[in-house]
Amino acid sequence: MRKDLEGTPGKAQSLGAGANVIKFDRRLSVLKRRSPQIIDPLRRLEDEDERRRFLQNLAAAILIILLIASGFWLIDHLRASARIEACLEAGHRNCLPMPGQDR
Repeated sequence: MRKDLEGTPGKAQSLGAGANVIKFDRRLSVLKRRSPQIIDPLRRLEDEDERRRFLQNLAAAILIILLIASGFWLIDHLRASARIEACLEAGHRNCLPMPGQDR
């Protein structure tokens, strides 16, 4: 059987003289379903390295803030102790600061 005498498929259009054009429908689901992107291994390692450095910098910043805060607390208490000691050396009896009183 010859090709030009075969029946035309459902979506084919006959152009005459034995030529058939088959129209293919693009399906959106096929276009949307793409394979996952290929990620450069070197780029992935750089991203992981960047995340690790960020977390290390964050931990260092928190540690520095804690050291500064504890330093201020220590200096405040040392000043209060020095005032109480100077008061006692001067022979005063009531040297402890009142609660809520500014130093």
